[in-house]
Amino acid sequence: MKLTYEDSTKENWFLVSWVLSNKCNYRCSYCPSHLHSGTTGQPKWDVVSTFIKNFKVPNKQICFRVSGGEPTHWKYFSKMAALIKEQGHIFSFMSNGSQPIEYYKNISKYTDGLILSYHPEKSSVDHFIKIANNVTCPIAVNLMLMPENFDDIVEIAKLLYNGTNNMLICPKVILDKSAADGYITNEVSYYTPEQQELINNWPYSRKIDDSKLHRGNMLLNGKKITANDLILNGLNAHDGWKCWAGIDGVNIDMWGKLYRADCQYGGLIGDLTSYTLPSEPIICGKDICGCLSDIYLRKETT
Repeated sequence: MKLTYEDSTKENWFLVSWVLSNKCNYRCSYCPSHLHSGTTGQPKWDVVSTFIKNFKVPNKQICFRVSGGEPTHWKYFSKMAALIKEQGHIFSFMSNGSQPIEYYKNISKYTDGLILSYHPEKSSVDHFIKIANNVTCPIAVNLMLMPENFDDIVEIAKLLYNGTNNMLICPKVILDKSAADGYITNEVSYYTPEQQELINNWPYSRKIDDSKLHRGNMLLNGKKITANDLILNGLNAHDGWKCWAGIDGVNIDMWGKLYRADCQYGGLIGDLTSYTLPSEPIICGKDICGCLSDIYLRKETT
């Protein structure tokens, strides 16, 4: 079994998946407190800027994807975006869309792609449409498909789709991110067969230049497959597989610690001030691959 990139040039990508902090202005019901409580505080600018200036991976295109919490509420965030572009890297970030339109318009000058998370409890369709119609970079929306409000959320997708031509609307299935006994199960929420069919044949997709937002489609034994396909069909269990975590990217957690991937399997490889990048793939020891950044990594059975 082999999971590879449909676009083989994406092997040259090196994704820095950076969780800037757990400080967020939202408190969504399905989001566990450790992801929005603000206990980490915000990073120090001198540490962040030094890391960005010094981080090098030979023969790789470095792609920073920054998330939170809500990263835009860090006062140095626009400065961070500008510095990453000055270094010749790709910059994208994830946001809940809560900032004023002018904020996103200004930061889009340094942004290769913006990923908005639409949270039905907090977000506004009109505001998202205005953001999309005012930024200069490609924009994708992760639409949280809560099963209990599924039909309402699909209607939101339709409104977003019809409101702008500059938006890719991505259906996102809900995984359990609570940490019972320190263990995140990543259990998939229950979706009816009809709901799964709609997710698999999503009618509100469109072609935009999202080539700098992610690696693109995956191939499972040569057959094109999406993250939702992998999750809903239980094909994201890779225990014992060889995984290119640490070779095709790293994770920086909300405390500034470096790991091979968002799942953090394999333990620490350093922090923002001192680190050693792996030179070989790792054998996975996780039951479930639950983070999109990790699912979209090369893997194969040993």
